[in-house]
Amino acid sequence: MEQLSALDTAFLNLETGSTPMHVGSLGIYDQSTVPGEKLGFKDIIRYFESRLPKVPALRSRMVDVPMGLDYPYWISDPDFDIEFHLRHIALPQPGDWRQLCIQVARLHARPLDMGRPPWEIYVIEGLDNIPGLPEGSFAIVSKVHHALVDGVFGAQLMAAMHDLGPNSKINLPDKPWIVDRVPTGVELLSRAAFNSVRNVMNKGKVLGRYALPAATNVVKKKLTGQSCNLFSAPKTRFNDRVSSHRVFEAVSFDLSEIKKVKNALPDITLNDVMVNIVAGALRRYLKSKGELPEESMTGMLPISVRPDAKQNQQGNQISFMFPKIYTDIEDTVERLKAINKATAAGKDANEQFDGGQALESAALLPTTVTNLIMLSLVKYNVTNYVKPLFNTVITNVPGPQLPLYHAGAKLVSFYGSGICYDTMSLFHILFSYNGNITISVTCCRNMMPDPAFYADCLRYSFKEMQKALLGETKKTNVVTPIKKASDKKVADSDTKVVKPAATEAKATTARSEKAATTKPVAEKKTTARKTVRKKSATTSSVAEKQTESVTEKEPPKVKES
Repeated sequence: MEQLSALDTAFLNLETGSTPMHVGSLGIYDQSTVPGEKLGFKDIIRYFESRLPKVPALRSRMVDVPMGLDYPYWISDPDFDIEFHLRHIALPQPGDWRQLCIQVARLHARPLDMGRPPWEIYVIEGLDNIPGLPEGSFAIVSKVHHALVDGVFGAQLMAAMHDLGPNSKINLPDKPWIVDRVPTGVELLSRAAFNSVRNVMNKGKVLGRYALPAATNVVKKKLTGQSCNLFSAPKTRFNDRVSSHRVFEAVSFDLSEIKKVKNALPDITLNDVMVNIVAGALRRYLKSKGELPEESMTGMLPISVRPDAKQNQQGNQISFMFPKIYTDIEDTVERLKAINKATAAGKDANEQFDGGQALESAALLPTTVTNLIMLSLVKYNVTNYVKPLFNTVITNVPGPQLPLYHAGAKLVSFYGSGICYDTMSLFHILFSYNGNITISVTCCRNMMPDPAFYADCLRYSFKEMQKALLGETKKTNVVTPIKKASDKKVADSDTKVVKPAATEAKATTARSEKAATTKPVAEKKTTARKTVRKKSATTSSVAEKQTESVTEKEPPKVKES
């Protein structure tokens, strides 16, 4: 039996019916690499079962202390049933990428059963119409509560559930699993009484070591007019009360192309490039809605502080950084330089909590008070009256740069799904795997009704930066948002084709010579010929406009506010 930390308990306290606090992933697998017969769902269950001893946290379920007098405990579930956690579904025809994203969003929106180990996995078949995937490919969608894992532990979980080659051996454990007895209420209350003395001492230590200096720093910056990113983020459509519905979208980039951009300027990191892609996409997306704030948006960048000795330990070992992402800067190169300075400065004590501070500061409030505060904030919609702490989360999780195999099936691509909660509904997960890096987006459906357009904004943001720094870009198909009638008139006037004067002169001369050699005809025939010529000119004009719309390669430009 292991007690949850204060930070893990905070993730439990933030959970409501519309804000489930779990993270997830989407992996797509090529079944053609499986040796022998076709892989079945029962084979996947046996494979998972054989790997459970490597990740004992997956058998842990939570036990609450009566009246919330102490932090909950993890126990090894005596009623664990793997077939409850692994489920099998299929996409309807035609089985395209959009349908898969919708299914992932629906699954991710449903809360987990906290009376069992808080995780679920769905095997999805029917990916028949996704470009680039071999026949018979399938997807695995996972959901794990954030109180159980952080990003680094999630990567460790991924490694435990995969092999380095297709010829994997399934060895079921030959020894019975040792489970915990469910503790009684009296036992939990006696532990809480013992821990209360220790908790009071810890709170005093944290208050003196971290909370008071941090608060003094913030107040001093506000009084002297210095930059302090906390509580200074502008309010956007992504910083309101969320619904219970989600959207999911993802974009993949060649890691070598990202590194070329990174190396074009000194001191730029790969993370700076990825944050700039997100910032450029947010700028374009909000500008298309007429909602781009004049001041820069603020990002929250989680940083792992997990020591090497605790790589396989469940729970969260994370710190936080709150840099500006400079969505107010139009020039992509200047924005990249500003982001680099902000993230470098964010490593200082003024903007970044160290690991001990982030973990221990969560212990300042007991669970009962924390629950009351969280419920009151949601009930009275207090978030509408204060500035958000930050506008979006951008977390970077490094993955393996070699192919992985699950039960013999090769992992083709991997994406992450994050958390949406009141005041922060937009979550970006960056994940690198086998020469590619992906940006996965999770958001409230009411705040982002067009996730495919936002994915195009991400692609365009990278192409814009690539062209500015390297002078090269590739053609990219872009889906444009639905425009108003007034916008369409402006766009048509901007894209009108004007013929050169020389070409017009030649055409006029040719028409005059042809008219001179043409014999006179009856008046009725002349009138008919003019009508035919007029229709032909109209058809040609329509064809030119259609050609122009097909060759459009980037989202519509919006005037600067």
